[in-house]
Amino acid sequence: MIIDIKKTIYRKNLGKLFALLFLVLVICLLLFLPVYDLFKGIKNSMLAIFFAIAYVIYAFYESFRNYNYIYFSDESDKIVLRYFAPTYFTSRKNSIEIPKREFAGYTLKSFFMRYRESITLLKRSGKGLAKYPPVSISALSPEERDSLLITLNRIKKENEK
Repeated sequence: MIIDIKKTIYRKNLGKLFALLFLVLVICLLLFLPVYDLFKGIKNSMLAIFFAIAYVIYAFYESFRNYNYIYFSDESDKIVLRYFAPTYFTSRKNSIEIPKREFAGYTLKSFFMRYRESITLLKRSGKGLAKYPPVSISALSPEERDSLLITLNRIKKENEK
């Protein structure tokens, strides 16, 4: 099974870009065009402040979700999980590769009703269980999330035999 959420991440980044462009356009129109009081009793500068606050709330929400680009594959004798945070300032790409026979399971951490969720993969080693860094799976659709967990559970059960 392969999960690649490239299109989802592109769509989310395009949404952020369009929201920012919309904000700049609206604020420019409200502050620099000689149209006064579009809504009776509310000045244009107050509307510009309202739109700026709405954008800050939207940006905070997007940042809170902590989206990661994820590529998952179990088609070979390894479990491959590649991920990175698609932000403007970080370009660090990470990869986790675990031989299927050494896979020991995973742990899920959810925060605020699964709005921010991460998975930590576990591997058997000579010294016990090794934990990999947590990977945010918030960007996965419910179907992709379920198929990822079902696949990991299946591999774990095969290793317990």
